Amino acid sequence: MSDLELPKINQKKCIACGACVEACPNQVLELVEEVLSFVRPQDCTYCALCEESCPQGAISCSYEIGWA
Repeated sequence: MSDLELPKINQKKCIACGACVEACPNQVLELVEEVLSFVRPQDCTYCALCEESCPQGAISCSYEIGWA
């Protein structure tokens, strides 16, 4: 796993809609008893699709991907 931090989940904003779970290409996220959880954190590629797909803004990435 990379040294990058995992995206942060604000559970107070999360409405458990599952949009991020559907968007994640590596099945890193799951709703476990209606609570969003990183079930396979080692498989996170930091693509930020979870952050982009969340309608509530409950997921935030602490990094920015840039192109050189």
